[in-house]
Amino acid sequence: MNTHFAIAVDSGKHTTKSVFSINGNLHKNKFRTLVQEVQDLGVELTPTNQIVELDGKTFLIGDMNSEAQSNYDISKHSIEHLLCIYLAITKYLTQIDSKNIGIPNIRLAVNVPLNIYKNSVLKAKYEQFIQNQQKTISLRVNRKAFIFRIDKIILLPEGTGPIYQRINEFKLKRSLIIDIGGLNSNYCMFEGLVPMLDSMVIGNSGINILRSKVAEKMASHYGITVSDADVEHILKEGYLYTNGRKQEESKEIIHKLIETHVTEIFNFAKSRNITFNNISITFCGGGSLLLKEEILRQFPNAVIEQDSQYANVLSFFRILEVKKLV
Repeated sequence: MNTHFAIAVDSGKHTTKSVFSINGNLHKNKFRTLVQEVQDLGVELTPTNQIVELDGKTFLIGDMNSEAQSNYDISKHSIEHLLCIYLAITKYLTQIDSKNIGIPNIRLAVNVPLNIYKNSVLKAKYEQFIQNQQKTISLRVNRKAFIFRIDKIILLPEGTGPIYQRINEFKLKRSLIIDIGGLNSNYCMFEGLVPMLDSMVIGNSGINILRSKVAEKMASHYGITVSDADVEHILKEGYLYTNGRKQEESKEIIHKLIETHVTEIFNFAKSRNITFNNISITFCGGGSLLLKEEILRQFPNAVIEQDSQYANVLSFFRILEVKKLV
């Protein structure tokens, strides 16, 4: 009986994504990385939300939480990301009906920020944190008990993009991957399939930063209070509505903020000696979809990954396959 199972997880500030294979078929899963400790919660949960119990504490994970619960710390050495990684694993175990196979041994490929990836001491600490020193991990999800062990963990850099998912496409190219996440933008140049260490940099230009700029500008310009939840809809709809009225002028204000934000993403790369000469540029991450129109206006030859949110995690899973851990 097989007790070893492989899963790739990309736990971002906005969304946690995972990829795993069941009977040769690839499955993808995602949920919001919004975590709040709760007590005696009595509300009815929607399907996109979970109650997770770990180490005597209870947490609500999902989009029923306020956007204010977003974690703005660059580090992922946090209870929020630990819980979301473990929750992603339990979603896999639920689909394979693991209750009759003893203690599952998980082979995990998981994302780390570039600053941790380049530091051996920080990598080791993060690995021990997630792996729980290979001890069994017990938790309950919606009152259902799970137990598993992470017997193998591979830490992989954010900003990998589709490089290892489509090896033949990139192996002869010089490429720049720009991964626009919730909090940061990650930059990494590749010569073929080899990442260039000096090009691995993090910029403070994720979508949550743009949301903050929009909220501040709308509040000061119109003399109103703008919540994080409001900004989600303002960006989706392209306008601010107040008291049921569309504020026509808001469209241009929003567009200018987006234009400036994209310019800052390109300028940051240039400030770190990343050039755009003789190189293919690929954008991924959920933020690249929101900024797609402006990115292509400023850099028409850029490629926006169609499956942007899953670009990193699909590459992570491919690495598990290459290492014969699947």
